[in-house]
Amino acid sequence: MNKNNTFFPTIVVKQVSTKQDHKWDEAVSLFDQKQYQKVVPTILDYVGSHFQANKSGDSYIIPHGSVVVTITQTANELIVKCPFLNIANAKKVPLMRKLAELRMHPLNLTNLTLENDLVYFSFSCPIELCEPYKIYAVLREICFYADSYDDEFITKFEATNIQEPKINRFSNDITANAFTNYQKILSEGIERFNYYMEKRHGNNAWYTLNITLKQIEFYAEPQGYLRTILEKAIDGIFDREIPFHDRLLRGKMDLEKLLTYSQDDFSADLYQIETFIPHKYSSKKDNIRENWEDSYSEVEDMIANSRFEDATMIMQSCFYNLFYYNLVDEEIKKPIIDALEQSSGLDWNQAAPILYKGMESIMEDTIFQNDFGMDLSKIMTEQMQQSMAAMQEMMANFKIN
Repeated sequence: MNKNNTFFPTIVVKQVSTKQDHKWDEAVSLFDQKQYQKVVPTILDYVGSHFQANKSGDSYIIPHGSVVVTITQTANELIVKCPFLNIANAKKVPLMRKLAELRMHPLNLTNLTLENDLVYFSFSCPIELCEPYKIYAVLREICFYADSYDDEFITKFEATNIQEPKINRFSNDITANAFTNYQKILSEGIERFNYYMEKRHGNNAWYTLNITLKQIEFYAEPQGYLRTILEKAIDGIFDREIPFHDRLLRGKMDLEKLLTYSQDDFSADLYQIETFIPHKYSSKKDNIRENWEDSYSEVEDMIANSRFEDATMIMQSCFYNLFYYNLVDEEIKKPIIDALEQSSGLDWNQAAPILYKGMESIMEDTIFQNDFGMDLSKIMTEQMQQSMAAMQEMMANFKIN
């Protein structure tokens, strides 16, 4: 445990943002000018110009993960519909209860409707009420929650997909090797967590949980029910309503649960999907700098005082947080990946300076890109900002006696 974590290069071709930022300003301007018919097509151009190819008549039919979103615009109305689940042979009583809960929270703008035994996400409004921020929020809400909950409800309640998911599977060799590395990441994480708990180093035990869980997502980007388990485990370690020590213990239990995930189930959940509205945000350097500012200063002090291990854990948490919450452009990604790869398995005093150079390349670069339109990366994540705040709070205030 006197060496840095092992780095595993991703097996997934990382998605990059396809947004055309100038199109957002155009959509807002069209709405202000009451050219309502042009607003939704312009919003789709903002997300990605290639979505115009999905138009059929008055509708756009766009796959997203394991669902398909249909957007229909008439002369007077916008209708969005997404087939979710077939519950004909499901455990209806508990499933209907969960659907009712989902409808109340976290859904905000969209609705769940039942037609015979088929459940749909739906939204409609008059064309003159197609305000760009609202429509984008509707599309993001449907894409995120439909693709997040279907696998859980299928696994737990025996529902089925209404439409067959459009997915691209990996070869058997890649899948088998990925499962081996998945187990290595978890085993190393559990061993390192136990080491820190024995040493009563609660902060680094928490960092270990955060790094391990997000390293799995970085390495394999699992889908299906495995993704659901992984996301819930990550949410759990950030839940401030739970005492810190309890979060640590629950986090370890989640790692152990993930370690028991069978190879067959893992293989079934390892595939790539088409994406409409990505759940990750578009990264921009100024927002990354803002989120890393306190950690960067703290890391500098730690390295100056030869606290290489603590500095390394903070930097790796920052890096894996970035990839977990954001679509990262090559310019930003390369120095960070290089640092993670070069520092893999090194002694702490060797690893920390390498990782610091990776962080420094982002923090000290004075070249800013122009910002246009709706800056979703400034929202960037409520989760990422919460993550950084939680990390700083624990390092500053928490101690296990």
